[in-house]
Amino acid sequence: MSGGAGTALAERLREGRTLLVSPHPDDVAYSCGGLLAAVGQPAHATLLTVFTRSAWALPRRLRRAGTQVISARRREEELRYCRLRGLAEYRPLGFADASLRGYDDVAEVSSPVEADGMREVVAEAVAEAVDRSGADTVLAPAGIGNHIDHLLVHAAVRGAARGDALTLFYEDLPYAGQRGASAVLRTLRDGRGLVPYAGVDISGVVEQKVRGMYVYGSQTDDECVREALGHARRAATAEPGGAPEPGASPEPGRAASHVERLWVAAAPVPSARPAPGPAEPR
Repeated sequence: MSGGAGTALAERLREGRTLLVSPHPDDVAYSCGGLLAAVGQPAHATLLTVFTRSAWALPRRLRRAGTQVISARRREEELRYCRLRGLAEYRPLGFADASLRGYDDVAEVSSPVEADGMREVVAEAVAEAVDRSGADTVLAPAGIGNHIDHLLVHAAVRGAARGDALTLFYEDLPYAGQRGASAVLRTLRDGRGLVPYAGVDISGVVEQKVRGMYVYGSQTDDECVREALGHARRAATAEPGGAPEPGASPEPGRAASHVERLWVAAAPVPSARPAPGPAEPR
């Protein structure tokens, strides 16, 4: 792990209750699987996956088998990942993903959240799950890539954030790896109103992260893995201000080669309006 906030985050996950919010099966493994591998054994972590019914799969043979078979396979993969990472609980919410709600490849990354009929019901279900979890740390997608399902989950978690829990946002992969570094930062800072929280050195657990990604064989291929690892290498060498704790050293004299970044909502800017003074005498 990196120093500072990264080390503190690891301790939170080792000692507290964690809620890992994933739009689809595989998003947590891709986006913050290195953090989980570096932690080793979270004290009590729940994987909450929102959209667990799907008609899409990478292998064509599986795709032809239909929604029921694909969804069952994804559940098997999620349970395997929970066992691999020592997650205490798996909670699927059972919603239909974009592939079953009439979105094509273009529409699912270009449609406004406000127009999706699932917006309110997803927000309510996620808010209830966050509340029931009792988590002191919540990890959720930042919505990089503008996939409608990721945006719905991001908005739901923002609306459900509790004051007694630390809510952090991971960089959605492989989407972040498919975009330029400056575009990713603009989305995080300007589009989502997030600020850096921690850079987590995953140099020593890269192989474990990749192993976790390949658990999701119905969706993962070599290209996804290359994009995820390419982004982690880029994050490790980002210019100051481009990554939390850039290039943090896991050991004295050795710079991190791969980093996962976590972000937090920026604090509201205080109003510039001066406080009212004493009333003028008439």
